[in-house]
Amino acid sequence: MGLIFTPKHQKLVNQCYPTGRTPDKKPKSSETSYLLYYVNSRRTKLEKVSTYLVKKSTADLNHRRIGNITVTMELMNKIVCHCRENLNVFVKDFLHIMIKTLSNNNVNNDIGVLERIEETLSSICRNLDGALCNGDAEFIDLFKTFFNSYLPTVTERVHDSNLVLKGCTDISVVSNLAMNPQGSELLSEAAELALKSFQDRNPTYKIRSLDNTEQVINRRLTRTQTHALGLDDLPEDTDWAVRALQAFFNTSETDKLSLAIRVLLKILLKTPNKELLEFICNGIPVHLRYTVILIFIRNLSDENGDAVTILKLVSSLLVSEVSIIGLSVLDVMRVLLNMQSANGSSREICHQCSLTIADLNKKTYYKDQTSDMFLEVLSRLKDDKTKENRAIFEEDLQRLLESTTNATLSLDLFFDLTPFTDSYMKLFQLVSNSVSGAFTISKLFSLIDSMSSVNAQQHLMSEAFAKFKSITLLSGLRHYLFTAATPSSAYYIYHAEAARFLGLEDYNSQTSHKKAISELFSRDDLLNFYSDMGTNKYSEKGKRILLSKEPMLSTTDLISNASPEQQQQQQHAANPNDVPGIDNQLTYPEVTPTKPYDARSLKTLRYTTPKVRDLKNLNGNSAGNPSVNNLLRASQSVKSHITNITFLLSELDSDANELKIQDPDEEEIALERSEIARSQTVRLSTIEGKGSKRLSVPIKVTPETDEFTDAQEEVEAPSTRGKLFKV
Repeated sequence: MGLIFTPKHQKLVNQCYPTGRTPDKKPKSSETSYLLYYVNSRRTKLEKVSTYLVKKSTADLNHRRIGNITVTMELMNKIVCHCRENLNVFVKDFLHIMIKTLSNNNVNNDIGVLERIEETLSSICRNLDGALCNGDAEFIDLFKTFFNSYLPTVTERVHDSNLVLKGCTDISVVSNLAMNPQGSELLSEAAELALKSFQDRNPTYKIRSLDNTEQVINRRLTRTQTHALGLDDLPEDTDWAVRALQAFFNTSETDKLSLAIRVLLKILLKTPNKELLEFICNGIPVHLRYTVILIFIRNLSDENGDAVTILKLVSSLLVSEVSIIGLSVLDVMRVLLNMQSANGSSREICHQCSLTIADLNKKTYYKDQTSDMFLEVLSRLKDDKTKENRAIFEEDLQRLLESTTNATLSLDLFFDLTPFTDSYMKLFQLVSNSVSGAFTISKLFSLIDSMSSVNAQQHLMSEAFAKFKSITLLSGLRHYLFTAATPSSAYYIYHAEAARFLGLEDYNSQTSHKKAISELFSRDDLLNFYSDMGTNKYSEKGKRILLSKEPMLSTTDLISNASPEQQQQQQHAANPNDVPGIDNQLTYPEVTPTKPYDARSLKTLRYTTPKVRDLKNLNGNSAGNPSVNNLLRASQSVKSHITNITFLLSELDSDANELKIQDPDEEEIALERSEIARSQTVRLSTIEGKGSKRLSVPIKVTPETDEFTDAQEEVEAPSTRGKLFKV
């Protein structure tokens, strides 16, 4: 009778269990399929099925039916996979069943049961969502209880490391578990187990290997590098330890990655191994690898042992073949500089910070990185006046000089850094080939003049000619022409280098002779070397310097290869309001006209067409006739309309005998007459005036008189309507 009144969900569950007491049972396939259809189509039945499975598994555990427990675990796994949308309905019951099974000493040593438990756990972890992990405290407690039972049972009862690593991998795939405080503890514990298991299986990553860090740091990286073996290079099915590490580190979930990196730091502080660090970092996505350095730097403490170890690990990673992008170099550098300021008494920490700063500059992360790092050290040197910290920052500057190879510094930054270092030559080699201004290059010669060592002067002068070439030649010529009052070693070094740069043997001989008799070059002496374009292509520019009276010269004149006429044309093209041949600062004399003029009278001036005689005089006597030159210059002026009018008034006043200006009264009469008829002169002047918007220059007006008479009779125009015309 009991079977007749058994609920349907219990019947369907019971029908899935095969008969017998063998431990390797499997659920019946057809009955299992119908059960899955039943629970999938009726959500209300899911809770009943999970509750009945809890009751049945308890009875099976009490009677030590290991085969039935195995079938129960497989049924649970299939239900999770087919009803993942409703996982929150039955997942707590399933966790209760697995916890009871792990705590039962009669079955928790059976490898088959534990494997089925792990499979069910894997299905649950892959289908968990963030809302269930973060919003249900009861579920988190059950989840944590289960893992606290699973990991010790698998480790101590069956001693199967693969099951441990599989469980760690299952935990790592749960999304957003790191956002929960209890879940983050589980992740940290699982990551630590995975790292320790990997070290046990690969003993080379378990030994201390930071002793040869100095040799690695001193090795300069090249552009072509061989790719070291990393976590991302190994296939997923090689080893469960590798798969577990890939699940923790090869992820874009930053919370989980940060937890895993902190666990990695904890392991490396116990057994520092730079190979393990590089191996793990190669498995992290490229755009997130910088977080390793940031987390390591943030965990720096005042404890001498940990701080030095962390700094060495960071240095080994910075100079390794691991590709890192997006690293905030200045933020890391400021943390290191602050660490030095706070631990000035610890020589070991300060020294290792200097090495790490130098290693930070061995890879270029953005364009102006090197200049920014030198500027940061320079600001510390200027702000901190204590003798102890100044010595520390000077060591940082020296380390940066040794680690930098690309010439990216500006000449201004070179001058700012020279008071804090004696390595002028090394620092100057890092200066770029660009010059910001003539005054900046002049400061270079002042620095050379102030140097006490002749060899240093010779070396720096040679480097300046090699780096800036013609700019050094011309700016040095100007500098020593206007500043050298007495003979000096730098003076003769410059002229010797200039002679070598120009390839002039007589110039070099004259330099040696002048140096022997302690005599300076005169302008005429130097003009001899800058007078022939065939032997000296800089003769035109040098001649302008030697003939000039002003000590200043623009950088454009030093760099440009154009002639003065070409430079003037380029300047006029850049500023069309400037008139060629007229100085922009030219001031015109104040004009006092002999009789009043107004805008109306000037506007109505009428000129006749130039005659052939005037054009011949204009073409033949323009050079010797000042008035003609002035007229031409005025006609070409485009400075402004006001300047043109003022200049024309001046010319009209000076050449009044050649012009006849109409009186305003006569102009009004002429305007009244023009309403009746126009004279030929007015028509010609109108045609000439339409071609240009500027005022024409009067050449000479021929007076003509037009007499007009009123019409005495009306003129009748015959109508042409209806007539045909022949052409």
